[in-house]
Amino acid sequence: MAKSEELYELRTQRINDARVVKEPDKVPCVNLFTTFYPTIQMGITNEESMYSMKKTAKAFVKVFKDSNIDGPPSPIPFPGQVFDNLGIQYFAWPGAADETRRLKAHQPFQFVENEYMKASEYEEYFLDPTGFLLRKLIPRHYKNLESFSLFPVSGFPLGNGYISMTNLPMYFGSQNMPLLYKLIMYLAKDKMGNMFPGKDAIKALGDAAVNIFKSVIPTMRYAKKMKKYGYPISAISITQAPFDAVSEFFRGLTGIMTDMYRHPEELKKILDLQVESAIRVGVAAAEMREAKVVFVPLHRGADGFMSNKQFEEFYWPTLVKVMEGLIKKDLMPMPFFEGGYNERLVYLQEFAKNNKGKVLYYFDRTDMSKAKEMFGDYVCLRGNVPGSLLVGGTPAKVEEYVKNLIENCASGGGLIVDGGTAGIPDESKFENVKAMIDATNKYGVYRK
Repeated sequence: MAKSEELYELRTQRINDARVVKEPDKVPCVNLFTTFYPTIQMGITNEESMYSMKKTAKAFVKVFKDSNIDGPPSPIPFPGQVFDNLGIQYFAWPGAADETRRLKAHQPFQFVENEYMKASEYEEYFLDPTGFLLRKLIPRHYKNLESFSLFPVSGFPLGNGYISMTNLPMYFGSQNMPLLYKLIMYLAKDKMGNMFPGKDAIKALGDAAVNIFKSVIPTMRYAKKMKKYGYPISAISITQAPFDAVSEFFRGLTGIMTDMYRHPEELKKILDLQVESAIRVGVAAAEMREAKVVFVPLHRGADGFMSNKQFEEFYWPTLVKVMEGLIKKDLMPMPFFEGGYNERLVYLQEFAKNNKGKVLYYFDRTDMSKAKEMFGDYVCLRGNVPGSLLVGGTPAKVEEYVKNLIENCASGGGLIVDGGTAGIPDESKFENVKAMIDATNKYGVYRK
């Protein structure tokens, strides 16, 4: 067996053992995500990275092929062309075709907070969730899909064959109409020019689909190339906690926070409605990528966002349902506890004890020693080398942090070292990232 094949199998086994709270030969250092760190190291602007996944993938190879990390990250496609095709409104990014979304070439993309569903629209959503998503949310999320607001749902029940027979063709139209119909359209454009409101949306979706495939191919080639160097690229799925999904894509942060006081029952109802779809999304992506781990980024549940009482009432119950649903499908949820969860550890402890070896807790600013003490025998702990240290610290400080982390949390297995900001920050110093990997390899060896 070639040396690279041996390294691949060794690293894969090391990571898998840590996930199920076993002691491998050493603590693995695995990077889940990084966006622009490799391309910045190669002198590529963020705009170039978003509009050329080939350049991005090549940069990832150059930066990580000699790193001796146990699990390097995979480039995450954030293709600028797709953003342009759809006219995405919840992002601003470098090089955007739309001037209102455009940032400078060196800037990272940014999430645009907005209230995409009004509080007064709760009842309309409950009456027809699918219709509301099609006619209201999609046009508000994507500028080039505004014609979805005319989708024949309201007033045109699609279950009625007589209605759907005419209204669906009239909405979608065709890019390849016979010449006779094109002539009719031309002669009667004042009356019939908008007969097919969906044709522009269909073109936007088609163009986006092509560019999605173009962006995915380089990432697949990257994974194959890194395997030849002996590095496993962890295949993961992703889904969202219901509270975060509603906060980010429905009500906005201000809206959902006020809803906890003004519309608590409506909020609980819409959160419950997101559970099954969140499970299905995670399962479908896992099947497509042949993944066993489902990443669940938690954006709104940290200490300081809400009280423990509110967390227990609004945030935690539906998140638990999603994680339990994934576990029932033989998948491992990996919630990323962004920020600090030091006030929430008792909730995490109870879930960990009920699901030993079936969940992976990924921490940002939570006290890892306390987490290890409370539930380290039940779940794998991942993180939490501070992003601020990787960006502004020194190799000596990084080494000291990793050494202490291993000394406090490695006993018995179930520890994976990674950056606390869900990976490596874009502006990280190369020597600091190297120090994190080297320190893990130096201090993380288990003595048999």
